[in-house]
Amino acid sequence: MIPRVPLGSRQITVDDQWAYYEAVRAAIVRSRQAAKQRLADGASPQDPRLFGMTLGEAAQYFDALLDEADTQASLFLIAAAEATLRVDFLERVKKRRRDSVSRAFRDVYKSRRDHSRHRVRLEDDILATWAAEVPEAKSHVARFKGALRFRHWLAHGRYWVPKLGQRYDPGGLLQIITDLFDTIGMARN
Repeated sequence: MIPRVPLGSRQITVDDQWAYYEAVRAAIVRSRQAAKQRLADGASPQDPRLFGMTLGEAAQYFDALLDEADTQASLFLIAAAEATLRVDFLERVKKRRRDSVSRAFRDVYKSRRDHSRHRVRLEDDILATWAAEVPEAKSHVARFKGALRFRHWLAHGRYWVPKLGQRYDPGGLLQIITDLFDTIGMARN
């Protein structure tokens, strides 16, 4: 049985998310520069949220905005990568390709379909298959799984202190995703 997952027309891509992140970050930096100049000149800031702030307080405000832009970009980059991996999985199962990865994916899909909860899991099914079928992808899969732990923390509201083993930022995540996709022969978009 072929998977009948209705794919939406609003799927986000890694490249689209990166372009959005760069635009948001650039806008915040421009706003910070304009506010800094106005405050340094003794003029009233154009942004009412900055009224009464010192240069230092305004700098902290913009630093917090940039940090949040980084955090949100990280979440959406990983989500876009997951969407790409899941769509690839579904297409390989549906098109019945003859390569070893596609065959393994069909086996995964058949085994999940036989259970009452037949949802294919990203880490245990899709990524594990890539690591098993493409040995050179194993380290890149492991790095992406680490990034998924970071994504889980972000998606669940950041209410605990995560034990991630490294600090993740949008540029580093883009590199992890690019390395994985390049190794398994998948485009980022």
